[in-house]
Amino acid sequence: MSAKQATPLAVRVTSAITLALSVAVLGGCADADLAQLEGALANIRQSPGGQPPVMAVALPESQDLAYLYSDGRSPFLPPDEIAQGGADRSEGALAPDQQREPEPLERFSLQELRLVGTMRMAGRQVALIASPDGNVTSVKEGNYMGTDYGRVAQINAQEISVTERVFTQREGWQERQVSLVINENNE
Repeated sequence: MSAKQATPLAVRVTSAITLALSVAVLGGCADADLAQLEGALANIRQSPGGQPPVMAVALPESQDLAYLYSDGRSPFLPPDEIAQGGADRSEGALAPDQQREPEPLERFSLQELRLVGTMRMAGRQVALIASPDGNVTSVKEGNYMGTDYGRVAQINAQEISVTERVFTQREGWQERQVSLVINENNE
């Protein structure tokens, strides 16, 4: 026998031994409990489905706590010095007449109203005011407009002066002067 012929025979023997060892090793990996596992899975598959059991957790007993600041001032009420020493909304020389019937332009703040023109009618100056609802209303001196009890004090060709009454807790009713001017750029 030559060396070339022995080599394929040795390779075949080695392959056969490797195959036999692999089968033996893989056969040793077989678990005897595999049948038991398959039985348990079959039981699970056959059992009816449903909700998992509810596990209730016991909560600890609650204790009542006393509110430490119940004797203090409520944060929703004005401080005592303002409530006691402050001005009353219904009193004062400048307090507006709450019984007066509101005029149509008193529904809107002065910032929402726009002076669109002035004209002279029957010897009196009249202003034309555009409101956000699309209406144009004529006003004369003495009419009211705005949400702060504004009263038209004077009407000129390009502007009207309005005297508003605003309330502050410390000073009571105060007057302030505001003007509406014709803005030719917006027309």
